[in-house]
Amino acid sequence: MISEKNWAKELAKSLINLNQLAEKSIVPASDIQDLQKVKDTFDIRVPHIFIEDIVKGNKALAKQFIPSKNEIIFLPEELDDPIGDSRWSPVEGIVHRYPDRVLFKPTYLCGVYCRFCFRRNKVSDSANNIKSDNAKLAIDYIKSHPEIWEVILTGGDPLVLTDKVLHNLLKEISSIEHVKVIRFHTRIPSVLPSRINDSLIQILNETKKSIWIAVHMNSSEEFTAEAKAALAKLIDNGIPVVLQSVLLKDINDTNNKLVSLLKTAIENRVKPYYIHYPDLAKGTEHFRIPLKQAIDLMKSLRGKISGLCIPHLIIDIPGGNGKIAINTHTARESEKNTWEFESPLDGSIITVQYPQGEEHGENSK
Repeated sequence: MISEKNWAKELAKSLINLNQLAEKSIVPASDIQDLQKVKDTFDIRVPHIFIEDIVKGNKALAKQFIPSKNEIIFLPEELDDPIGDSRWSPVEGIVHRYPDRVLFKPTYLCGVYCRFCFRRNKVSDSANNIKSDNAKLAIDYIKSHPEIWEVILTGGDPLVLTDKVLHNLLKEISSIEHVKVIRFHTRIPSVLPSRINDSLIQILNETKKSIWIAVHMNSSEEFTAEAKAALAKLIDNGIPVVLQSVLLKDINDTNNKLVSLLKTAIENRVKPYYIHYPDLAKGTEHFRIPLKQAIDLMKSLRGKISGLCIPHLIIDIPGGNGKIAINTHTARESEKNTWEFESPLDGSIITVQYPQGEEHGENSK
């Protein structure tokens, strides 16, 4: 059974500044001055549960969570708001891109700050958190739109909210008759598994709505014993869990690494749902492989591993033009690294230029 220790105390053990990283020999002290420019752009939070593995040299974890000088290399194609949240935000905290569902972002804080985050321009800054008056406007918006069948709590990470705040928020959403499904997008089961405790399970089950968890994990190394116990606690209490991952260079971009991730998920009763091609967030090119390589990698899975293991390869078309599962009908490479996508919102053809794939920065060798 998972420990009921105080998860907030565990969260407080995260590494949150460069001096702490240098003290653990995770980054050289000589790099602190240069890396300060990175921290000024996007904050640091390395979860306590992974510190020992990172110190021992786990590259799949280190690249996801340890700041790199590559993050301040901004390419022309990269955007502050790569998936166009602001375009579809009728009130603060709400993104209403598709008719029957909305994103609701009650916080921009997380249990970890992923270096490839597509909301890195807002995530980690508590000044961006929704204020109580605007949270009421967000709830009122959901109430006034009967076509909204599903509310997706994201951010940031909604599970870093305290029990009291989360209980009150879910109580408000659950009172809306036309909302039938509440989905959480979260990193917490892997980065802060002690948060998945009896109190949280009770709060989730009290909603009397269909609760789904989309857990974000990118490597099989993230399925620690504690994470497996947290996932089992959710599933054993009737809360289904699906996996969302990002296809990341040097982390899960080979057949062996990706298969290990997907099979480990299924072994733990977590259905691979989406694997996202990295969005064009500023300073993230060192995480991206060419899209054609990504498509070929996904094709290599079919017929080789169980269909249960295979997720959809997803692209959020830049500029808020919708999310598509990549296949020959929805994506066409018109010339090298230039792609045409059919928007699911209006059927229009959107042309997107991805970076040319030249090597940049300290990891170019």
